[in-house]
Amino acid sequence: MKKRICSMLLAAVTAVSLTACGGTTDEQQTAGSTDGGKQKIEFWMLPVIDEADTQEMVDAFNAQSETTEVELTMLDWSSGREQIKQAVASGAGPDVFYIGAGLDIAYIDGGLLLPLDEHGYSEEDIGKYTDLIEGNMVDGHLLAAPITYENYVLYYRTDVLEQFGFDAPPTTWEELKSMAKTITEGSNGEIMGFQFKGADDQLNAINYSWQTLLAQNGGQLMDLETMQSTENTPEAQEALEYMKSFYTEGISTMGTSSNNGFREGKVAMYMFTNGPMTSEGFVDDQNMAGKWAIAAPPAGPDNAGGYLGGHALAVNAACETPENAVEFVKAFTSPENVPTWLNAFYGVQPYDLEKLSDSEQQAIEAIYEQEPAYWEAINQSADACTADFMIQSRYGYTARFDGQKRLIIAALTGEMEIEQALSQLDTEINQSL
Repeated sequence: MKKRICSMLLAAVTAVSLTACGGTTDEQQTAGSTDGGKQKIEFWMLPVIDEADTQEMVDAFNAQSETTEVELTMLDWSSGREQIKQAVASGAGPDVFYIGAGLDIAYIDGGLLLPLDEHGYSEEDIGKYTDLIEGNMVDGHLLAAPITYENYVLYYRTDVLEQFGFDAPPTTWEELKSMAKTITEGSNGEIMGFQFKGADDQLNAINYSWQTLLAQNGGQLMDLETMQSTENTPEAQEALEYMKSFYTEGISTMGTSSNNGFREGKVAMYMFTNGPMTSEGFVDDQNMAGKWAIAAPPAGPDNAGGYLGGHALAVNAACETPENAVEFVKAFTSPENVPTWLNAFYGVQPYDLEKLSDSEQQAIEAIYEQEPAYWEAINQSADACTADFMIQSRYGYTARFDGQKRLIIAALTGEMEIEQALSQLDTEINQSL
């Protein structure tokens, strides 16, 4: 996916406020309209898919809408989310903007998100979504419209598994560890049977890997009644002990790259989001053709769920023309655009297919039929997930995200005892709350 850096100075933010959400004078309101009499809407987006595809969908909306004209600004992943947050918090910013599925407590506490159900989304509209929509709701209000979700899948080298006598991927924690051990030992360490993403060269990923194991062992991130972090529990300790055992038993090696090792056939299996299928080019790599596949993550003692994130659109609560903004959000995230997203990104579409029209359902299923093995694994994994962790992760997010990178790794390397690391993590998160 293309990532283009857009430099935006304070003057640009100020200019947007005059044409989008911040203006109140007649001159400002006039500036918010196009020459054709349409209301101008500012839309800030991140490159979930290629910019050209995003612009094409915006252009299609502009061509058919009689009341609204959308102006797209693409931001970069590295700084775009913070640029949006600062602009919206200042009382200015875009009318419509990207937000992670699951929302952000800073937006919620600041009252910065427009309730979509009060400005154009009906109960029927909301009812078309799967149960994962709960991650986009607060106190019964829909605060963001999901575009696509992302979840964890197991990447495995079919050629390596076959070499060591396995004709199918593991389906449980026990099978995963046993198969990984067989491969590592059978290859005299030349091939790593399994690597946890985040214990390699992409440290941020430890958050998602850890969250997956925690969920699969029945743990929770937060007790939302007491508003206390709950990462130091027997379930969490057992999950981290399982994770650590891969390294203490010599099955896995800290620091070895999952992505590169997998491509080279030196890592037999790893778990991560569906992103590397396109971002790492696995799908189009002719040298890997027929040598790899994906499956739903091996199930833990409690369930087969795990990390769930994704992408959504929100409307600025300060927007002066919310009906225009919501008109665009409904169109941009509509079932009609799902095939565009799925063609460009192996994500989890947000709708209950049985509640869509026949034509909408058929268009989505046609995408699935093009690569049924991939989509079966992705959707099977999604079916095992719930919105719980998306909701819980809103609270103490920064402290948790930063703390897990340090403390989970410290436990894996033996620098800290497991209970000590998890206790310190709870302390840091609770202090941030």
